[in-house]
Amino acid sequence: MFLFKRGSIYHLEYIDIDENRKKRISTKCRNKKDVLEFLSNFKNRISNQSKLRFISLYKFADEYQEYVEANFSKPYSLMVEVSFGLLKKHFGDIPLNKFPFQELEKFFSETYQRTKQGARTYLIALKSAFNKAILWNYIEKNPFQRIKLPKIPKNNPLFIQETELDDLLNLEEDELLKSIYLFAFNTGLRLGEIINLKWNAINFSDKIICVQNTIDFTTKGKQERKIPMNEAAFNLLVKRLPQIVDIRNDSFVFSYNDVQLNADFISKRFKKIIRKSKLNQDLHFHDLRHSFASNLVKKGVSIFVIKELLGHQDVKTTQIYSHLTIDTLQNAVNQLGISI
Repeated sequence: MFLFKRGSIYHLEYIDIDENRKKRISTKCRNKKDVLEFLSNFKNRISNQSKLRFISLYKFADEYQEYVEANFSKPYSLMVEVSFGLLKKHFGDIPLNKFPFQELEKFFSETYQRTKQGARTYLIALKSAFNKAILWNYIEKNPFQRIKLPKIPKNNPLFIQETELDDLLNLEEDELLKSIYLFAFNTGLRLGEIINLKWNAINFSDKIICVQNTIDFTTKGKQERKIPMNEAAFNLLVKRLPQIVDIRNDSFVFSYNDVQLNADFISKRFKKIIRKSKLNQDLHFHDLRHSFASNLVKKGVSIFVIKELLGHQDVKTTQIYSHLTIDTLQNAVNQLGISI
C-alpha cells in the first residue's frame, strides 16, 4: 500500500485481498493532512472487511434457500428461489460483497419494465436475504437497501356478488371445482389452505374450520386460525361426506380419489370460466377471498373481525376493503335527502 501523486491529487495503490490484484483509487486530497486522515479511515475499512467471511452468490443462494425452506412456507421459498435465479442469471457467480450498485439498478429497472409487481416482490425477498448475509458476517452493507422502485398505484380489490357467482358456477362443468369456488367464496380461505384442508380439521359440532400447520403444509406467516362456517359452507361439507369412499381423518376434503389437487390447475380452470363470463376479465381465483371480505364489509362487519377471519397479521392489510365501508356510509347518508 503506497501513495503517489497525479497532478495535485494523491492516489493510493493497494492489494485487494478478495480479488487478489492491485487496485488504485483517488484520495481526492491535495494536502498531506487530509491524505493521512483518508489513509487511516481506509485502513480501518479494509481491516473490518478482512473480518468478513468470503462467499460467492451461488453458494450463498444455496445456503439461504436451505434456511428459508426450514423456516418459511413453500410459496415464500419458491419466491426466494425465483428471485435468486434471476439474480444469478444476470450477475453470474460474483463475490457477495462485490455487487456493483449501478448494474444492480439496471437489473431492477429492466425487471420493473417487464413486471412491476414482480420487481417489488424480488426486491423484498433479496433485501431480506442480504440482511441475513450481514448477520452471517458475509457482507458489511446491504446493496439492496439503496434500490428504490416507483410506487405502484394501488387498485381496490375486485370482488364478486352472489348472483355473479351463480353465473360462474353455471359455466363450470366439474362438480368438485364448483364446490371449491363456492367454499372459497363462503370462507375466505386461500387456495393453498383449501387444497390442503383435511377432514380432521373440520369440527362439525361447532361448525368450525381449523386452518392448521402440518408436516406438508405451512400457512402464510405460520399463523393458525379458526373459521366459523356459515350455512352454505357447512351444508357443502355435509353433502361431500357421502362422496368420500374411504373416510379417514387425514384425507383431503377436496380431492380426486384423495389425490391432492394442484393449485395452478384450479387457478387456470377458474380463469377459463371468467373468460367465458361477462364479468371483469381481470378476476382471478384469489378474488373469491376478496369477495368474502368485501361482502362482509358491505354488511357492516368490522374490519378488525374480518382481519381475524382472513388471518392478516396487521389490520393495515385488511384496510384495502375500507373504501367499501365509505361507500356504504355514503349510501346510507344519501337516503336522508331533505331539500328546500
